[in-house]
Amino acid sequence: MSEGAGMDGVPEGGDGRQREATDRVAAALATVGNWMFAPSTRRRIMAASGLELSLGDYTLLAQISLHAPVRLSVLAELMEVDKSTLSPPAKRLESRGFIERRPDPSDARAQLVSVTREGRLAIRELWKARTSTIAGLLDGWEPSEIEHLADGLAAFAQAIKKGS
Repeated sequence: MSEGAGMDGVPEGGDGRQREATDRVAAALATVGNWMFAPSTRRRIMAASGLELSLGDYTLLAQISLHAPVRLSVLAELMEVDKSTLSPPAKRLESRGFIERRPDPSDARAQLVSVTREGRLAIRELWKARTSTIAGLLDGWEPSEIEHLADGLAAFAQAIKKGS
């Protein structure tokens, strides 16, 4: 909570409009988050990408691409799942050439996973499909409205990165 903020994080002395706008942002972000992680959205993105991945494989590949090189145990903590649930999709991704394992230089008993060139190409296709899916939702918006949304979300993402 920032200095001068009330218990709900809204600046003290902020008017009702600011509180209402903050509530609307929170509600909109909940909707966006639910949509982004809904199985139906991930299936739509995968279908548009032309890749044949299970939802679990897609999710793990995306997480490895964000955090690599990384131990599966660390990813399991980040994803709040048991490490044993990541082993089967990791083996499938490795067999397809999307990820590779290497010894962890800090602990020879452990392994780090990272995305291969093939995996980066797959991720690129997934992200292009994600962009296309989002573009469909923005169809009919004015370019200036899309730019305004992009600027606001980018600023919010920076605030999140600073706060974590």
